[in-house]
Amino acid sequence: MANLQLYTLLFATVDGALLAEEKSVTIDRTTNSQAVNTVPKGYAGESPGAAMSEFTVDNAIPAAGFEFNAGAKMAGLIPTHLYFIGPGGEQYKGECFIISDSVKHGVNQEATYSFRARGPLTLWS
Repeated sequence: MANLQLYTLLFATVDGALLAEEKSVTIDRTTNSQAVNTVPKGYAGESPGAAMSEFTVDNAIPAAGFEFNAGAKMAGLIPTHLYFIGPGGEQYKGECFIISDSVKHGVNQEATYSFRARGPLTLWS
């Protein structure tokens, strides 16, 4: 017999506004630690690095125009609040900088607007 269960959705907001056209979100967290190797021990542990979170958000582009356009935020390196609501209502909140964006379109596919952002490593709460 199958072990059926429900799986979570993940919602993204930018500066408090829901991204209703969001197609996918990737949240990458890294410690940026450095391996410490010594002659007697070999691998001896980790040296702390500058931990951070990196975000990639892909949005569909409606015919009426962009739901969110990061151009002004990028041009001024203006801090942006990204919030993700996910598993069991847990939230991932962080202030970040949007560092790049792109538009993609091709035959037999929807137009997509993507942006990437970086900020401090935070925890789901």
